[in-house]
Amino acid sequence: MDAPGEVGTVKSKSSDILDGLPAFRKQVVVENLNKHVEYLSVRIGDRHLWKEHSLSKAADYIESAFQFSGYTVQRQTYSCYGKSVSNLIAEKTGTEDGVVVIGAHYDTVPGTPGADDNASAVAGMLELARLQKGSLNEKHLIFVAFVNEEPPCFGSHKMGSMVYAKHLKNRKVPVDVMISLEMIGYFCREPIQRYPLPGMGFFYPKTADFIGVAGNLHSSKYISSLKKGIKKHSAINVRSLIAPQYFGGISLSDNSSFWHHGYRAVMVTDTSFFRNQNYHQETDTIDTLNFEAMTEVVRGLYYTLLEI
Repeated sequence: MDAPGEVGTVKSKSSDILDGLPAFRKQVVVENLNKHVEYLSVRIGDRHLWKEHSLSKAADYIESAFQFSGYTVQRQTYSCYGKSVSNLIAEKTGTEDGVVVIGAHYDTVPGTPGADDNASAVAGMLELARLQKGSLNEKHLIFVAFVNEEPPCFGSHKMGSMVYAKHLKNRKVPVDVMISLEMIGYFCREPIQRYPLPGMGFFYPKTADFIGVAGNLHSSKYISSLKKGIKKHSAINVRSLIAPQYFGGISLSDNSSFWHHGYRAVMVTDTSFFRNQNYHQETDTIDTLNFEAMTEVVRGLYYTLLEI
């Protein structure tokens, strides 16, 4: 695996740097995000149970990226349709009680390289883990790459995030919130943004240049915190949605597994099929992504996680 770039250290104060923390070097993050997405969506391509070794190749890459950042990686391995699959888990101890889980799924539907869905989010998670390794965080952070988010496993006991959420619940782990990164790479200034209900366009942007933070009513506290934090610490436009659990597709990612087990969970997304016409298509390729905007999403999440 090609080694990602290193995070810089603080030399002086600036608007980009919180006192005492490593510098957020934007170009390094852009390059690393591109490198991760390229490996997953170009070198490996489709990542699912029916493409031989594709999931194991993706898991090996993700594990190596975590290890390069200094983490010890745990594999939560289980059987699915007669094949061995794994969630990959990296943890960073905090100074106080409480746990925040940051997760993204690394599988795709057959026939798509899955650059936005969901290599973009895996790349963002790996960068957040790398950046957090050099920082002092209050909450215990758990970074998880989930397998089998896509059909036919979605919503079933074979879904990677369902397996992991059940594991946490059985051990009574006090998770404050789970943050599901689901497609964070497709942005444009064209008025192509769609919404689940007519009239939402009067209150939300028509241009597809914002990141969304969405979740159920139980998770409203953290939806507000993430929205405020991303807005404060990054240059990306951010909008939020707090709604009943099954409204407008907000349950169609790994956050739903944590809701199922009674945890608070929030989805951070570019709004998926409400914006990206390449969703679940062979055209979901790396050249369609905006790595500058992705970097701003990572920047906002990085500093917000330190404050949560």
